[in-house]
Amino acid sequence: MEKLMYAFWRGEEHPDELRRRFIRDLKPRLTAQGVARLQFNIADFADLSGALVNFSLRNTRPPPDGIVSFWLTSAFRRAPVEEVLAGTFARIAGYEVAESTILPNIRHPARADERTFGFSQVTFLQVPPRLSFDAWRKVWFEEHTPVGIATQANFRYVQNVVVMPLTDGAPPFAGVVEEGFPPEALRDSQAFYDAVGDEAKHQRHQALMMESCAKFIDFDRIDVIATSEYPLHSPHEPGL
Repeated sequence: MEKLMYAFWRGEEHPDELRRRFIRDLKPRLTAQGVARLQFNIADFADLSGALVNFSLRNTRPPPDGIVSFWLTSAFRRAPVEEVLAGTFARIAGYEVAESTILPNIRHPARADERTFGFSQVTFLQVPPRLSFDAWRKVWFEEHTPVGIATQANFRYVQNVVVMPLTDGAPPFAGVVEEGFPPEALRDSQAFYDAVGDEAKHQRHQALMMESCAKFIDFDRIDVIATSEYPLHSPHEPGL
């Protein structure tokens, strides 16, 4: 099995209508093509005023409006699925990825077709020109991972390393991060950095996180979106 991720741009369709249509109409069509562990993330926060600075980090123009992810026996067999997605969104960019689940969501698991608690921060990473791919991946996985766990209030943390792009013209993303946060973390920096009521801890965690990120991220080569996450599969689906 291989994990595929498709960033999408929704066009003029309202996020609520797109989400309803995807769950009602697209889910059965995709599952009929053999996809497993289907997940739909959509940037549907109408008001991001007061949101953390993270969500102003948007360098792809325009930035993606969400992601569709799933597992398939082989990327070679993706054509029927990709056809469905291409007919659904204004634009798609597909990637085969290698998933590393650092923190599985055991605290706030959602039932099939229901929204996950809080919000899912989706981050699209590129390799800075100053680093080779191998050096970039080593810093991300071996140095940054423990910092990301220790300094944030994330209850889900999934790293996806891009193996290869699947669609023509796909942005040069090298990694996609999925992180689950409590709702208050969208606008409260102390809540985001797991330091509610402790400003000294907040400053310490924020400094450690920024220092770690700077080692493998150029902030003019990153996109961060706040999304609603919808797992469209049973928690007991084989392979989970």
